Amino acid sequence: MIYVEVRVKEQQLARAKRIALIWLLGAAMLFIAATIGENATSLANWQTLIGFIKMTSEAALIGGLADWFAVTALFKPIPPRYPIPHTNIVAANKHMIAQNLSEFVQEKFFHAQAIASLVQESQPAQALSKWLRQPDNARRTARIGADIARGGLTLVNDEKISRLFTTNLSKMLRRIDLSPLAGGTLEVLTREGRHQQLLDQMIAKAAALLQRPAAQRFITNKLHLWLKTEHRRLERILPSAWLSEQGARVATKAIISTIDDINEDPDHPFRKRFDTYVQQLIDDVKHDPDLAHKLNSLRDRMLDNTVLHTYITHILDDLYARLDADLSSPDSRIQAHMATLLQDMAITLDEKPEVSASINRYLTEAATYMGPQMSDFLTGHIKTTIENWDEQEMAEQIELNIGKDLQKVRINGTLVGGLIGGILFIIELGIGRALTL
Repeated sequence: MIYVEVRVKEQQLARAKRIALIWLLGAAMLFIAATIGENATSLANWQTLIGFIKMTSEAALIGGLADWFAVTALFKPIPPRYPIPHTNIVAANKHMIAQNLSEFVQEKFFHAQAIASLVQESQPAQALSKWLRQPDNARRTARIGADIARGGLTLVNDEKISRLFTTNLSKMLRRIDLSPLAGGTLEVLTREGRHQQLLDQMIAKAAALLQRPAAQRFITNKLHLWLKTEHRRLERILPSAWLSEQGARVATKAIISTIDDINEDPDHPFRKRFDTYVQQLIDDVKHDPDLAHKLNSLRDRMLDNTVLHTYITHILDDLYARLDADLSSPDSRIQAHMATLLQDMAITLDEKPEVSASINRYLTEAATYMGPQMSDFLTGHIKTTIENWDEQEMAEQIELNIGKDLQKVRINGTLVGGLIGGILFIIELGIGRALTL
């Protein structure tokens, strides 16, 4: 395909050169004919017209030759063996072209404002919504996503890569001190009284659990067993089953009453003790060397546990096999869910303009940040690639792509030169006649 395109461009360039040459030869032939006619006595009455044709063709010939030299000097040395200065310009200025092109791309294409304007004008969220609402597009995107996911799974499942990953992950985890990490995590979890909210939920769950008949029977049976074990004589005299049942009810009511008091009182002593315990735990995790040593020792034991490693490996292998089988299937359920998710997302973006506006804003900020960051790499790649090209081959490739249009410059030079020559002849003729009057 590429070879065919190159052949087409070569044929188009050769045809354009032939046309430009025909115009130049036409001007030369007119000039020669006019020069001959100027010296022919039989055409004495036509000298004014012959003079006009001669001057017009002469100027056309000069313009065409000048533009031929200018166009050819861009790509070839003139003459080839001992070229005069400032010819073969493209090849001679390869490094400057590479530098200027890379700077131009960086300044005009990767400028933060230009990138921001491009993203804002394109409205990517709306365009994506419109595109994904087509079922075929959503399925195609899901298929691409599934293929990427499958490729990632294949990469991760490769034995050498997996060994490299797990080895380096293990080294990284061993270097992490868990004490400040655990302390910081606990601080985040307990900030703004979040642990009290968790405590409220735990207490509410406990109260609901205690009120269940099964819990009442459990407490009753435990009390009955305690009486039989610890107070055998009393158990024979007293109605132990009734006492156990009543004791369970009293204990439950007492616990629920205490729970209600804790829930209704933000300053309940139990809450304060819980706060104190949590804060003390955070301080111990962050500053107690013994606790830090225990945490790090636990980490090392888990990393060195071959049974745990084998168990996790088997789970991951089974998971990989299931995912790979589904992703490679034409009727992939994951792919179907992805397509549905994409269409639902498209509908949401269409129905909620504020969501689209937020996505566009974040994409603009991300592109504005990433553009300049990537520009150095991309423009450097452009510069290096151009500098590694062969000079003459580069000149030939540029000529092949824009030379066809440059041949029109030669034709225009011939025509404009002839037009100027004709105008000058008329001016000259007019001045001459004016002076004779």
